[in-house]
Amino acid sequence: MKAAVVALAVLVLMVACNSHTPRPTAQWSESVDVRHRERVVVSYRARLDGDMLVVEATHAPEWHTYALDNVQRAQRKSGRSKPDTELPTRIEVTGGLKVVGNWFQSEPTDLSQADIYWYTWGFEGVSQFAAKTERAEGSQATVVINGQACDATACSMVEDVAVSLPLPSEEQFTADVANTTVDLSQFVEATPHQTEADASASSDAQAAE
Repeated sequence: MKAAVVALAVLVLMVACNSHTPRPTAQWSESVDVRHRERVVVSYRARLDGDMLVVEATHAPEWHTYALDNVQRAQRKSGRSKPDTELPTRIEVTGGLKVVGNWFQSEPTDLSQADIYWYTWGFEGVSQFAAKTERAEGSQATVVINGQACDATACSMVEDVAVSLPLPSEEQFTADVANTTVDLSQFVEATPHQTEADASASSDAQAAE
């Protein structure tokens, strides 16, 4: 009887310890580099944290890329529908993940040159993007990044940079949803990209005023 009580106590202790075991940190994918000539100017990698997809950009010193909503920011600042500015970062996700809702991004730095009416916002050092996702068919997702990387004298296209991300099973994905460690208060929401239909409707509305 005494042995049974001891065994039960050990079992309860093991369950209690396991319930407080920290969730393993979400694993980053392999990095994919963007080069200007022979130099790596920005690298991208991704991870799935619960149902939140996080994409990270690491820039070489003095190099930067541009905000997801760079064009929309320049439109608001300049008052022009087609402002002169750099190409924004664009992220598309295919395969076993589907993005739900808007993207969030690290707070962009204002890189504008107001004296020449050039308005632009971008990222230096390490920046991140995050979006809520749903599981789709497939054991892997592909994150495709497009945009532009520049320093003071040169630019390099970020063209169809594909980051491969292995995915958990649908059951594990569902179980992990409540355990995400992503804090969206550390990000700002990017203005959704305006479609051609939206732009046309906006122009028609302005013309009617």
